[in-house]
Amino acid sequence: MKNLSFLEKERLCELAFEENAPYWHIATPGQSTEILFTNEADYRFGMSLMAESAYLCNIRIFSFELMSNHLHNVATARCKQNCIDFLDHFQRRLKRVAKLAGRDLDLSGFVCEPILIDSLPSLRNNMVYVDRNAYVVNADHTPYSYPWGSGHLYFGSNPTLLSLRPINELTIREKRELFKTRDPQYPDYFKVKDGYIAPESFVDWRTGRTFFRDAHQYFNMLTKNYEAYAEFAKILGDKTILTDEEMYSTISSLAYKNYHLSRLGDLNDRQRIELAKRMHFDFCANNSQIRRVLKLDPGLLQELFPVAK
Repeated sequence: MKNLSFLEKERLCELAFEENAPYWHIATPGQSTEILFTNEADYRFGMSLMAESAYLCNIRIFSFELMSNHLHNVATARCKQNCIDFLDHFQRRLKRVAKLAGRDLDLSGFVCEPILIDSLPSLRNNMVYVDRNAYVVNADHTPYSYPWGSGHLYFGSNPTLLSLRPINELTIREKRELFKTRDPQYPDYFKVKDGYIAPESFVDWRTGRTFFRDAHQYFNMLTKNYEAYAEFAKILGDKTILTDEEMYSTISSLAYKNYHLSRLGDLNDRQRIELAKRMHFDFCANNSQIRRVLKLDPGLLQELFPVAK
């Protein structure tokens, strides 16, 4: 789409959206689930389980992220039931494998009501929100470097399958270890890297890229559009949507707009409290982030936004 006009690019995106609908956001609430993935071996199995569950339940993934206590997944599926089946399969297999390893996972909170995505702008926002998820809470990663998701597939590089191992080259024992089951079920197109099914082979990133006009649009959405992500966080129950740097920039802009102050250090107590409320209610900031950005007393924050100790 390099030499096309803006409107021509947008029309192609709309056609891609219409061709692959319907779309769903499948997300589990992290605040009501215990830690699911405690080490790299857990995450590697989680990646293979994501691929297996999508294949068996007939959903096609565009963006996903495995977090320590929850997951996000934007996919297309014929109906909501496919999404429910996907999550049910993921949950049952995760619980069983954890039990075999001596962990009795409480997955009663590992549930969700799949959210229908009904427009191209919403699909774009959902996909970028998912790709930002780990980056927001983990200062050691960019959206392109987090290994347990799909972010690196979107305009960061051109994924290649040539260096990956076809699953049919694995022995029966290796396949059983990969999926933690004696009767693994998988398609021939799965490929393996570092002991798990590579997202390059089960995420439909080629179609996913066609929902964006170009890399510029994707990167612009990745680094802006905070208000839209705040709305998603409220719907999905997420508690952190902006990094400290992004929050500082956002609150600094509000301070200048509302009080004509260019430095947060010049805010008075009333102004700090007003901005703290904006951070809490509009941008889902927790007390720790508010304290770091606005330098407010922890005791005062506990009074404003009580948190169970």
